[in-house]
Amino acid sequence: MRPSSEEFLEIFQIDTTFVKEAAVYLKIVPTLLALQREQGFDGEGELIDVFCRCYNARVSLDPAVEKVDEDGVMLFENLKRAGYVTADRRQGFDRELARYVLQKLALFHAIPIALRYIKPDLFETGIHKYLVKIDIDAGLSEATLRQMMDVFRQDIIRTGVEPELVERARARIAECHQRQAKLISDQLTVYCTMLHNDLWVNNMMIKYDSTNGKPHSLKFVDFQLIQMDSLVRDVIFFVITSVNDAELESQLDGYFEHYFQHLASNMKRLQFPKLEEFTLESFREEINRVAPHELYHIVSMLRVVLARKESIPDQSEQDAALFFNDNLVEEDYYRRLEVTLRIYERRGWI
Repeated sequence: MRPSSEEFLEIFQIDTTFVKEAAVYLKIVPTLLALQREQGFDGEGELIDVFCRCYNARVSLDPAVEKVDEDGVMLFENLKRAGYVTADRRQGFDRELARYVLQKLALFHAIPIALRYIKPDLFETGIHKYLVKIDIDAGLSEATLRQMMDVFRQDIIRTGVEPELVERARARIAECHQRQAKLISDQLTVYCTMLHNDLWVNNMMIKYDSTNGKPHSLKFVDFQLIQMDSLVRDVIFFVITSVNDAELESQLDGYFEHYFQHLASNMKRLQFPKLEEFTLESFREEINRVAPHELYHIVSMLRVVLARKESIPDQSEQDAALFFNDNLVEEDYYRRLEVTLRIYERRGWI
């Protein structure tokens, strides 16, 4: 159901985000599955399966009402009862599990791209109309936003990086935030698709094989922030916020290439008409062009991902207090923040 708090209703822009999420299950998923079937996906395990079952949704008991009221509800399958679990956000995913997620993400991204080229009119009516871009910070006050930016700068200083990098990082974060506030989209390329746009540990649930302990099924949840932009955003956001790899910086290209191999394979299977545009070189160029614009999203989320679990109730994990209370984060947060800044610096993204 929608949040009961008036403050949360404003912060989460419920009239837009609730409708977007309901559209994923009731409109978008059937459209994606139909294209797959038309393109010959009929083998066991071939159809996209990262969505849980949604039995139905409504914005109100009154059919004449278009805005989400206190009777707005979405009824979902209980994934916990079905054997799915959420990973520990502070531990993140190991290399094997991260590669499994990237494989699933590649198909999630591939089908809307194929639909956009193969059936552009259906893409517009069946998917694109629901990919409304919003500024997730629009419900925050100017004072809160200024305080957040001050906290980011202090956190960066505390990582111990060079003063010159502190200022470049601060400037890049401010630039990213301005782009978000102005609803600026990425350049429309072959890599633009439907993004989850919030793909971190807590927004995935995994079912493991009882015989060997390996991941057997994966579900993405929480689609309130879906939008149309470069798929690079989902990939780099997931890898940096949610992958626990002591060699992340040196292994980053390996994660990108693993994802791209599955993306390219899916595009071929979908009979995409411009396969020649999907090259590893063009993908790397897209990464270098788009990654700089994702820094604010990554940095702002790291405080949530690595907040001390015992210090806050689960339902408040995205409350603004996370940005102002240093007692909620520990050294692992500052280490991950430093790694993020080093990656961005050495790749020329900052």
